[in-house]
Amino acid sequence: MAPESKILELKVRPYQHISERPDFKTKAFQEACGFKLSDDVIIARAGKLEVAKDILIKDVARAELIYPGMTFRDVMYRREKRTFEVFSIDGSKSGVASFFDDGSSSVKIATIAEISGAVLAASNVEQKPLQVVDIAGIDQALGKLNKFLSNFNRQFYFTKVRRSPAVLLHGGRGTGKTFVLDKLASTEWGKVRKIDRKTKPSEVQKIFKDSKINQPSIIIIDDLESVVTKGGEPLLDMTEAICEGFEDLAKDEPPNSLPQVVVAAATSDMLKIPASLRKRGRFTTAISLPVPDAAARKAILKSLNPQMCPETQDEILHDLGERTHAYTPEDLALLLDEAHIFAEDKLDAENLPEQKFIVKEDIEHALLEVRPSAMHDITLRPPKVKWSDIGGQDKVKEAIQLAIETPFHYQEIMQDFGRSPTKGLLLYGPPGCSKTLTAQAVATEMGFNFFAVKGAELLSKYVGDSERAVRNIFSRARAAAPSIIFFDEIESIGGKRDGKNSNNGVNVLTTLLNEMDGIESLKGVTVLAATNKPQDLDLALLRPGRFDELIYVAPPDLAGREAIIRARQRESTMAKDVDIAELARLTEGYSGAEMVSICQKAFDAAIERRKKNATMEPAVMNDFLMAMPKIKRQITPDMLEEFERWARGE
Repeated sequence: MAPESKILELKVRPYQHISERPDFKTKAFQEACGFKLSDDVIIARAGKLEVAKDILIKDVARAELIYPGMTFRDVMYRREKRTFEVFSIDGSKSGVASFFDDGSSSVKIATIAEISGAVLAASNVEQKPLQVVDIAGIDQALGKLNKFLSNFNRQFYFTKVRRSPAVLLHGGRGTGKTFVLDKLASTEWGKVRKIDRKTKPSEVQKIFKDSKINQPSIIIIDDLESVVTKGGEPLLDMTEAICEGFEDLAKDEPPNSLPQVVVAAATSDMLKIPASLRKRGRFTTAISLPVPDAAARKAILKSLNPQMCPETQDEILHDLGERTHAYTPEDLALLLDEAHIFAEDKLDAENLPEQKFIVKEDIEHALLEVRPSAMHDITLRPPKVKWSDIGGQDKVKEAIQLAIETPFHYQEIMQDFGRSPTKGLLLYGPPGCSKTLTAQAVATEMGFNFFAVKGAELLSKYVGDSERAVRNIFSRARAAAPSIIFFDEIESIGGKRDGKNSNNGVNVLTTLLNEMDGIESLKGVTVLAATNKPQDLDLALLRPGRFDELIYVAPPDLAGREAIIRARQRESTMAKDVDIAELARLTEGYSGAEMVSICQKAFDAAIERRKKNATMEPAVMNDFLMAMPKIKRQITPDMLEEFERWARGE
């Protein structure tokens, strides 16, 4: 924000009258201009000011210069101290004039009716329409915004409502909040003033005051959370200044209309906005700018007008719109930028084509380079695990495919039967039985974005941090839909509330339950969880609408163990004497992870032989037989019996 210009009038004195003490104007003048004794000022010769003939003030200490918005405090009027504000000078609500109390300037205390009439008269001047148009892909949000803006051009019949002139846009990074604010500012409906994190509280108060005086006006506050917080801590003086600004706008305003001052703000994190700013008369209207769906993405891509061959453009953009799940409008623009840059770099300067278009190859390259914003800092990316990499567990795969893939691919059939998609699936069973691999395979096979979290990693000793982390995961998963949230070791945050858990653990569980209950829609988000201790889970997690599907992941059976060994065979070299069926029979009771460990031990033995003998000898049957005693079975009959009792509800 550019430094604010202030007017200071100084009189020239004879040399002998100059003292070392600075000569400031009256206290009222200092306060109105925002001057302090320590301020540096630049003095410039001013032209002659016209004498004000007609001054209208709002409900005056002596002043030599006067302008609308100037405040006089502690003025004795009718035996009591009053505060007055200059409303207009000679019918104008801007400018500066000289004031003399010799009768050449008349002062009048205005009534509310006169002030309202002056505002109404000013509003009758032909204005540009207050409407935001021509933004692709956010039709619903744009409709809500324009409905809100229409309130500034109407009279209300229900006058017992405290209405607000403010609207808060919220959404993830790159969803178009700043673009919408810029569009609103460009309507030319009124003078635009902006507040950002560099704006001081005193400047905020002046912006609201100037906007009220010079209606119609628009106040823009982009990135509101950075204005009212710093380092995660609230800035109380800034919050109070904005709250006072709203109170000032509402003062003396007739109950059947709004002041002609639009306050539009945007935030990427609603949780960081102080509750005091969400009270009546402030940011009560909040409009979400979601991540666009397929239809919206196609509209946005088309509006960006990429340099494509007209014959193939519709087909390419349709396909691209279907494939760019979780991409924001900003992401889509970056994607096309990358495609154009890649196409430019391929051009041969000596053999330029007659028509220069980006093609499908350029789009494919861009898709590899530009990821959705919601996934930019996700470090826990799943390995590319496929169903074929998981030996056995056919019933588990079938149950998961029915719960996740069917709603995604056959939405219309599901709707015909009134069947809602499964919200959560709990994988339970002994350790080492492919629960985590199964979750990774689902994400890989479906092409979903994957958020993997170990329950214990969410717990923090700082109050509120764990709950905030849970809300953040769900918020980002919604933005990156279709997506999967995978909670490994969920018992660490979803344990029974029996009084032994800390308050922190109880609060995290409550937050998890609230998120799964759908305070915000979980459309396109599936919650997967895994545990070795289902008996330790709070029963509230297992109610309908939360973890609807409970899937037992048992140790691999004979066919499953054979499938695991064959999967390892595809990745390595085995001798013909390796009897996979016999190995599967001998390893009864081993978990999937233990089966993999046996194979790895056998391969280690083969590697050592090659190092010593410099031969190409593969892993032989004896390597596997020698490896088996080295891997101890972790799954006991008692453990399996406990899982069976829990499944029966005992």
